[in-house]
Amino acid sequence: MTDPVKKLWAHRDRVTRAMTTDGTFRAAVIHNTTSVRTAQERHGLDPMAAMVLARTMTGASLMASFLKGEERMVVSLEGDGLVRSVTAEALQVGEVRGYIVLNRKPVEDRATPLGKGLLRVQRVLYGEYEPVMGIVELRRGDVTSDLGYYLTQSEQIPSAFVIDVAFDGETIRQSVGLVVQAMPGARAEDIFKLYDAIDYLDRLSEYADAGYTPKDILQQIMPSDIEVVASSPVDFFCRCSLDRFTSALMTLNVEEIVQMQQEGQRELVCQYCSAKYELSDSDFDRLINRT
Repeated sequence: MTDPVKKLWAHRDRVTRAMTTDGTFRAAVIHNTTSVRTAQERHGLDPMAAMVLARTMTGASLMASFLKGEERMVVSLEGDGLVRSVTAEALQVGEVRGYIVLNRKPVEDRATPLGKGLLRVQRVLYGEYEPVMGIVELRRGDVTSDLGYYLTQSEQIPSAFVIDVAFDGETIRQSVGLVVQAMPGARAEDIFKLYDAIDYLDRLSEYADAGYTPKDILQQIMPSDIEVVASSPVDFFCRCSLDRFTSALMTLNVEEIVQMQQEGQRELVCQYCSAKYELSDSDFDRLINRT
């Protein structure tokens, strides 16, 4: 491996999972600046929208890190504030993508971007015919608190999320996230002690600025010795393609396809990554003739 490749690999976004050696807590830390900045650039987001999407993508990646293989996590929040909805999909193998939709007429007095609404979490697991879904009301509408509340209430796992997104002007400069979960056997006093330690943490972006790796951050936070279980790269990645779009269009009836062609509706845009695809006359012929 050449030096430039080594340098690129060393600075690649990464999520690291660990368990305390006594088995009472598990945790994951992610440093995913490149992934969330890519999302901001692709969707052309201002800092507020970029922050909300970055937090959602970060939370989805952290939760997906506890899955297996290509199992995936879909996190969606809907609110009545400045943000109408935000969705992120993350695979355990390190892929993540997401998008955000703003409200045209938000409730102006909301203290957080999402305001009041719902959080939906879907786990797409091996051997499960339908996704495993949980729904809770938004606790604060800031994403971070809502994810911790979801795990504690819906899945009965005492959990704490910390997600820190720092900006350089209009652009995301650092993005770091942490989730800690108490395992069966964890004592109540140890859980509260860990929560207190998290409350007094410096900003995670400051750890990243100082050169701390996700493993270094875990060692600063966890209440006892840890064993790193896995450390995997994370990338903004979307599996969209023209073939996938045309396959989806096959579900429309022929009249709708003909109308699209007559009205010049040729451009298809992926909501997850803003990639654009152009339907050709041959594409329309194939859709109309179902060949």
